[in-house]
Amino acid sequence: MGLCDMCGKHLEGSEQIGGAIVCRLCGVDLRIEMDKLHAEGKPVNGLKIAREIFRKTYSGGDYLVRDVPAGLVNKALSRADKDGDSLRDLTVKAMQAYVE
Repeated sequence: MGLCDMCGKHLEGSEQIGGAIVCRLCGVDLRIEMDKLHAEGKPVNGLKIAREIFRKTYSGGDYLVRDVPAGLVNKALSRADKDGDSLRDLTVKAMQAYVE
């Protein structure tokens, strides 16, 4: 199972549009953006557009960690919720413990 080129989420249902592999929800937005550029006479590259949108959405201090086992993520989310933490808090605590 891969990740959507546009939102980074795991693909359960996907489609390939202009070289990009995207989830069905992102496929709608990608087609709209591609149609807009095509109407303006600009070059259209689906993968480039999807990656630009991804970078705009997840820029700066946001990080995407790929291929984390789903079971581990679910356990971490359950534990974080039980402890009253966010997944971010749990991740920061784990990183701090690792470097100390």
